[in-house]
Amino acid sequence: MKMEDKIIKIREHFYSTNLSKTDFHKQFFEMYGYQNADSLRKFMIKKNITSKDRSLQEINKIIPPVVANYNLETLDNFGIEESIGKEYVSAKLPSHLKKIGILSDIHFPYHDLTALTCAIKHLKEQEIDCLYLNGDIQDFYSISRHEKEKDMRDFKREVDMNRDFLQRLRDIFRNIPIYYKLGNHENRFARSLQLQAEEFAQIHDLQFDVFFRLDKLGITMIEDWQGMEMGDLLVGHGHEWYGAGGINPSQNLLNKTLCNTLIGHVHRTSFTQRKTSMKQFINTYTTGCLTLLSPKYMPFSHHNHGFAIVEINNGKSMVDNIQIREGKIIK
Repeated sequence: MKMEDKIIKIREHFYSTNLSKTDFHKQFFEMYGYQNADSLRKFMIKKNITSKDRSLQEINKIIPPVVANYNLETLDNFGIEESIGKEYVSAKLPSHLKKIGILSDIHFPYHDLTALTCAIKHLKEQEIDCLYLNGDIQDFYSISRHEKEKDMRDFKREVDMNRDFLQRLRDIFRNIPIYYKLGNHENRFARSLQLQAEEFAQIHDLQFDVFFRLDKLGITMIEDWQGMEMGDLLVGHGHEWYGAGGINPSQNLLNKTLCNTLIGHVHRTSFTQRKTSMKQFINTYTTGCLTLLSPKYMPFSHHNHGFAIVEINNGKSMVDNIQIREGKIIK
């Protein structure tokens, strides 16, 4: 047997087995004309017939494709399974609602009573036909992840005050729809249940809308991830767009949404307008808050009091982004 043929034969033989090198040498040294197993071992090393190469060959084997015998024309979506994902889309305000009052960032019970009552009185005078609570209406200080002062940790008192406040709102605005959009502070409620009392998190009576009696007050809850389309205006709380603040929060917001948008969350009144190359205008707004402006955690903030009224005409929005100073509306 020629040397080249011998090398090929030994390599193919070794690669076709699952034997260790030692066992292969012992079993087949005589077959290939060697006096002992060690002689075959040295020959295979010299000719690079190794276990490593055998493993690589196994990995690199081409696996022929398995072709199913079916008729593509008779299968919807080629037989591919449905996605387990979900598209998270905005809600749409009913088209008959034309004048919407927007309050956000009240952070009850750490509200500024003077600013809050000023805003409510103005909305009553303007005869709005819808009230939209745009997130962080409640603070949930007692169950936040941040460091808390012991004397202020009174969750029951917070719950009672929050429930009473929502009842007062319904008493004031008796005959109009009220929407409650959950913000990042409302998220503290569900997160606290999940982390500290997971067994109770799915109990019906502990769901946010039931626990705070939104269902009994006729208040429609909007999920924390969900926006609300008011004509051509997208309204969100603001936490949905990470990093929505900055020096000019409305400009930052425009860069993120590229459409007419209004948010709260940043506690500051700002407005940005840009004209596109198609000569269309994009307007973005951030509204002021109705909570204390100099809390202990941020005594030197740039926050201001404010709220908004959105009027819809033929699907087009007009926003009055209102500021309050010293309990009075700034004209």
